[in-house]
This record gives sequence, C-alpha cells and structure tokens, in this order.
Amino acid sequence: MKPKISFKKHSELPLEKDGANLFLKVMTTVSVFVFVLVFAVYLVLNGVVQNWTVGMSNTLTVQLEPSERALSASEQAQRRQVVVDFFENLDAVERVGFVSEKQMQKLMSPWLGADADISSLPLPELLDVKLKSDQNLDMEKTAAALSEKAPYASLDNHRLWLERLVKFANVLRLLSFLMLCMVFSVCILSISYAVCTSLAIHRPIIEILHIMGAKDSYMASQYAHQNFILGFCAGLAGMLLGVLAIKSIGSVAAHLNATLLGGLSIGWKGWLLMLTLPLWSALLSMTTAWINVKRTLRKMV
Repeated sequence: MKPKISFKKHSELPLEKDGANLFLKVMTTVSVFVFVLVFAVYLVLNGVVQNWTVGMSNTLTVQLEPSERALSASEQAQRRQVVVDFFENLDAVERVGFVSEKQMQKLMSPWLGADADISSLPLPELLDVKLKSDQNLDMEKTAAALSEKAPYASLDNHRLWLERLVKFANVLRLLSFLMLCMVFSVCILSISYAVCTSLAIHRPIIEILHIMGAKDSYMASQYAHQNFILGFCAGLAGMLLGVLAIKSIGSVAAHLNATLLGGLSIGWKGWLLMLTLPLWSALLSMTTAWINVKRTLRKMV
C-alpha cells in the first residue's frame, strides 16, 4: 500500500474549523480589493501630476489670429516667419514648431467630431514652443515684446491654471495615500482581532498543550502557517477582483477624451506591484499572527 502524500502541516489546533477564519478571509479580500483600487488611483494621479508639471515648465503656446482680409500665401508665410524668428532668437527656447492641421483636427474632435472639416473655420494658427529645462523665461516681458513685434500673435501662458490643477491633483494624491495607510491599518487590526478571537476559542486546548510542554513558538508557528495560506488566498481573490474592476473602468474611460489626463496610465511597474499583493498579504497575515499569538500567550500563562 502506497503511503499517502500530504502537504498539509500537522496541527493540534483545529484552526481550519475556526469561525474567525471566515471573518478574516472576508476582511482580507475586501481590504486588498480596496487597496488595489486606491493604489491605482494614486498611480494615475502621480502620472498626471508629472505630465502636468512637465507641460507647465517646458512648453508655451502662441496663437496667430486670422487676418480680417484675405492674405496671399507669401503674406501668410511672412507673418508666420516673424513669430518663428522672434522665438528662435530667445536663449531660453529649444524648439519652435507650428501645430499641423492633423493635430488641430485631433484637438477639435471632442467638440466638433472626428469627421468635422475645420479647413473653412476661422481658427487661429498655433505655435508650439518648447523651452530649455535649465533656463527661465520672463513671461510678461516676452508677451510685451511679442506684441510689439507681431500684434496679431498672443502668448498663451497656461501655467497659472495648470498650477491650480497640479495643486488639486496633489491634494487628491495625498488623500489616496492616506486611504492606503487606512486600509493597511484596518487589515492589521482585522488580523489581530481574528487571531485574538481564535485564541480565546481554543484556549482550553492551548492550556492542555502548555501542560504537555508545548512552547509558545510552536503554537505561534501554527497560526502563522494558517494565516499565510489564508492571507495569500484572500489576497489573490481581492487582487483579481480589483484588477477586473480597473479593467472595466479602463474600458469605459477609453471612450472618453483623456488628452488632459495623459491617458490615465498605471504603468508596468504599477501592475507588477499589484500582482505581488497576494504575497505581501500573506506575509502581513503571517507576521501579524505570529506577533499577536506570542504576545497573547505570554499574558495567558
């Protein structure tokens, strides 16, 4: 007769039939699920703030208002060249380029539709100016000098409203970080409560084991092993539910215009961290259980 192979750890404590395990499974699953959602929001906000900060510090937009009378091709080219030469002569400017008609079509598509013909509309020409990262540009002096050189051109300084958006996003990012800390704390408290409840349920058995010479570390290791498996399984369930929710939200957001938000990207590093959450959940459950069991048993004896 072949011996029966089992990977189940031998335990004198009936922990699998413990009613506190159901509470711990539910709380761990919910905690990891909420953690995944809030962590995704934090990563998105972090990317948005970085995109806005770069755009705020390194780019300018110049508008060339359309002329009231019809201009020839050479006159239009001359108007454009005056503005281009003005910015190319500035030391703080790295690159100057006009926004193409295709790019204008993409910018106007949220309001006019993707198939709208904008060639007949009196839209201003846009000049995209990229600044050097190591130099500052005096906006007021530059706008005044541009107005004298080319009265039909205006400098659109979007730094003011971008600064307000960055401040608002930073507040949301701080709130999401505080929520992550709260979820982490709730998870630890839930594990501690479940372990203490389980110890109270199995106190008669624990006292008998103590009389028989069992050490606190032996019983703590049984709880740690049980909570490691429970934390991993519950963390895996919470992670999968969270990723499914993020994918569902992403599929809806894909139909919206996300030019301002930079695509709401989490990034491969963020996904990698999310995939490791079941392991972290298991380690957290195991460590918390070990510490609480050792501390509680010292009070019991």
